[in-house]
This record gives sequence, structure tokens and C-alpha cells, in this order.
Amino acid sequence: MSLLDRTIREISNRISFKLHYSSYMKSQFYSKEELKNIQVNKLKRIVQEAIQNVPFYQNLKSYINFNPFTLEELTKFPIVSKDIIRNNPDLFINTKINKKTAQWSHTSGSSGKPFHFIVPNNSDSIENIMAARAWSMGSSYQYHPGDAVISLRSYAPKEGQPLLRRKGNYWYLSAFDMNKQNLDFYLNAIEESGAKIIRGYASSLYIFSLLLKENNIKIKQVKTLITSSESILPQYRQTIENHWGIKVLDWYGQNERTVTVQQCSHGNYHNNDEYGIIELDEHNQIIATSLINDVMPFIRYATSDIAVRVESIPQKCPCNRNLSIPFKEIDGRADDILVKTDNTKIPTANMYTAMQVFETIKQFHIIQKTDKSLHIKLVGYSAISNVEIQQIKHALSLRVGELPMTFEIVDEIERSRTTGKIKAIETLIK
Repeated sequence: MSLLDRTIREISNRISFKLHYSSYMKSQFYSKEELKNIQVNKLKRIVQEAIQNVPFYQNLKSYINFNPFTLEELTKFPIVSKDIIRNNPDLFINTKINKKTAQWSHTSGSSGKPFHFIVPNNSDSIENIMAARAWSMGSSYQYHPGDAVISLRSYAPKEGQPLLRRKGNYWYLSAFDMNKQNLDFYLNAIEESGAKIIRGYASSLYIFSLLLKENNIKIKQVKTLITSSESILPQYRQTIENHWGIKVLDWYGQNERTVTVQQCSHGNYHNNDEYGIIELDEHNQIIATSLINDVMPFIRYATSDIAVRVESIPQKCPCNRNLSIPFKEIDGRADDILVKTDNTKIPTANMYTAMQVFETIKQFHIIQKTDKSLHIKLVGYSAISNVEIQQIKHALSLRVGELPMTFEIVDEIERSRTTGKIKAIETLIK
């Protein structure tokens, strides 16, 4: 990409941010009917563009009813997986787009090789607006664009590199080097930044909270804690909230920029309805449709992320937002769901609740091997006895049946240098 292309893109995003910021901040409080009308109009535009100019969808022209157009027309589209798009990328790219000058993005490749795709030139501005809106869902702090943000994610310094990298108003602190030796550096950076918000992987905030607790340190300037990119285990949430005295706000989204969902201070997960549409299939997999990407439309995209259905959706969330509540929480990824000997799937949440009761366990990592046996790595606050291991084995066997188990006591659960994440549950079964 040329310098001119980058400059044009930056200017386009700045203009887009100024044009749309105010309206997006207001529309989250629109009525349900108004939000639905916005979805209908945006989906209609995406569908029109897709059936006219995207090869994969052009055979649907005669099936879509535009008079009147409703959200139900979405069900006429097939569900597509990452592999389908990866293996046939040109079928999903708008023919009006110049692929050489387009803005390409990619996933981290945490579950396979990276997945490359095109996003609109002004999509960075919409991402920033969604972030600003999401980070303002706490109870005592209203985030404003330009406010300092501490990030305990993404940054993995190589040997000899500093623990802190600054980019604009973002202060990226290494998620790999949080220990007592470096604690003063982290505390000084947070104080110097003046940030009232910390965002990070769930495991990052958990480990940092434990470090603060062990050293009897409170950071009063921070008012909002945002977790994302990993399932937030009950143990993680309880530890973080107890130490900081504030609610953790969990966030869900993907690099594919199809949907973003943010938890408010009352615990509900709100979909940003003007940004994307969420469906749950029969296996509770999140099926996402982007309302902002017309250059490479993601329509009914199978995310491989598994959600927990909401038992009863409140008529009105106490936060006064009318944004829809598509699920109760994220249960994990489809490729990280364990199976019993008879191939019965085991909900990830069952494993979390089983481990939550063992207060001597700091962290765990459950790996299901190709023969279905489980290898369980444990990190303890102190030495873990054989009696405790047998108790853990019994608790897990109630969930997994007769699967063989082996245990390993380790000093820490390694964080992936590629993705920066820590997996609590992982399967090697394809």
C-alpha cells in the first residue's frame, strides 16, 4: 500500500469518526422499533450489494423480496464457514473493489492458519466508535475519545524491548511480564498515564489482580475494567471484582468485524445492533452478519464461538439501552468443546464450575488429546497435594465420565506468543 493510499485512508477515517460518533452514541438509547428499522435499512443495502456484485450471492437475486424488505430475508442466505471463504476468497469479494489497494485484515490464526479478508476503508472509525460506546457502559466513568487506556493484551515484547509501548492514547503493557520484580514499573506507568480504564485478556487482568492482592495494593484511579478475547472464567471474574471493587465488563467481537457485543454494568451483554446481526444455531453457535462490510460481505458467518442462551430477556435493561441481548455469556469456541467417549459434547461452563470450588488452584489448563484422554495442568497458590488432585479428578469425572486423566503441576500456564492468549480448555481432536 502506498503512502498516498494510507494518507487517504487515515483522512477518511477521521472524517467518518466525526460524522458518525454523535449519532452512534445516541442510537444505543433509541427504541427497539427504531433500532430494528436501522437494521432493516442497513441489511437491505448489504444484501443489494451482495446479490449484485458478490459472485457467491448472485444466484440469490430472484429469491430476495425487496417489497417490502424485512430481516426475515436473511434466512434465505446460506450459513458460510471460515473454510468456505478461505478456500474461495474471490467469490466473496465485491467485484467493484480493487484488491491491490483494498484494506486487508486477518485473524490471529489461533485455531489454524491466519484467515485474510477485506474490510471497508472507513471501518477503523466505526471500530473506534464501538469501542468508545462499549467502554462507557460502566457505572461511574464515561469514556471519551482520546482518554488514556491501559492495555494488558496484544503486546509481546521481545528480549531487550521495553515492557511498555505507547501508541497515541494507548499504553500497551506486556501481558507476559507481570511479576513482583516488574510491579513498580506497571504501577508507575498506570499512574503516569492517568488512565481510568484497563482492558486486557481475562487471564491478564486475573493475574494482575492476584499480583496486586498478594502485595496489598489498590489502584483507585481505575474505574472501568474490560475483558475480551478469552472466556472469562467465574474464578477470574470473582477474583478481579473482589479486589477492584468494580464490575468486570466483558466484550465480544472478532477481527472479521461482523458483530460486537458489550456487557454493561448490570451484567447484560448488549449487541451493537447497528453494527451487526446475531443468530444462534441449534448448537448455540454464533452466526454473525456484518452491517458495515459491503466490500467483502460476511452474511450468516459461522464464527465457531458458542454462547449460552438467555433464559428470559428483560423488557428493559436498567442501563436504559434498548440494544438487543443475544446471549447470557460466551461458553467458548466450538473447537475447544470437550467430548465424552460416546462423542457427547461437554459444555465448557461445566468444567469452569467444577474447577471453581478448588480455592487452592490458581489456574488450570485442560487439554483433550486425540485419543480423548485429558491432560490437566495445574498452578497452585501453594503445593497441591495428592488428595486435592484426587478430589479434582472426582469432580471432573462427574462431568466427563470415564475419560482417562493425567495431571501435571506447573509453575505457570504458558501464554501463546502468537495470540497473547491463555487457553483454559483446548482440544486436539479435529
